[in-house]
Amino acid sequence: MAEYFTARGLPVPPELRRTPLTEWRRTFAIALAIAVFYISFKVTDIDTSRANLPYALSVVGQLLHFDFLPPHDLSKSVLFPQNEFETFWDGAVGLMVITIFLGILGTAFGMLIAIPLSFLGARNIMAGNRVTMAIYVAVRLIFTIIRSIDVLIVVIVGAIIFGLGNAAGVFGLAFHNIGVMGKLYSEAIEGIESGPVEAITATGASRFQVIWAAVLPQLFNPFVSFSVYRLDTNVRLAQVIGFVGGGGIGQPLFANIQLLRYPQAGTFILLVVITVAAMDFASAQIRRRLV
Repeated sequence: MAEYFTARGLPVPPELRRTPLTEWRRTFAIALAIAVFYISFKVTDIDTSRANLPYALSVVGQLLHFDFLPPHDLSKSVLFPQNEFETFWDGAVGLMVITIFLGILGTAFGMLIAIPLSFLGARNIMAGNRVTMAIYVAVRLIFTIIRSIDVLIVVIVGAIIFGLGNAAGVFGLAFHNIGVMGKLYSEAIEGIESGPVEAITATGASRFQVIWAAVLPQLFNPFVSFSVYRLDTNVRLAQVIGFVGGGGIGQPLFANIQLLRYPQAGTFILLVVITVAAMDFASAQIRRRLV
């Protein structure tokens, strides 16, 4: 077997050794990537002949001409109620607050179901006999199926069941989060240190006692970190689901775009950007303190 050495006579790690076989694999991988990229262009048949750059720039300019800037009266901006028949919750600020709470409720309801199921979907917890392993496989399959259904499709179905509005948005987000958060939580459980689990098991403790004493203390930080991350994601999704009847700020944003009211739509978008940036900062600070 050939040996590989550096200029100083030190052995080269196996993963850094270059042979005709590794060179052939690298060349094949590059060629395959180029072929896939080329086929993608051919299949999608991207057509830019109808692009209208001057009109697009004019729309961007209107979006940036926010509704609350002078000479407009701030009290008559879309940020706040427009007449005596509207309440605070009908203005953009109120709708943004509703959108945030849509994300919070969707995350909370998803956690309530995902956390218990995540223990059933963790191999190291369910290993031991055929029955528990069958439950593990079934739960993991459920997580996969739920994740494969896009949240917008779930919200559309929710709108059929509950009607257009916040209920469809909350339950749509919650259903989608069961699959996403369940998988994240299950993988966190599978990544715990096995030493404490084996020590508690050796004392004759039951499965529930092992989880309570050896598993849960290791899961607090990753569970909180994943939950905060999903909350941040869900608030962003809550803005999009309004386009399909899920309530929140997405509905008036979509309506203003359809009515070509670009200054008003730009104001909504600015408010969304500010909110998302603030939540990004807050969630980053929370996750940093958990490390």
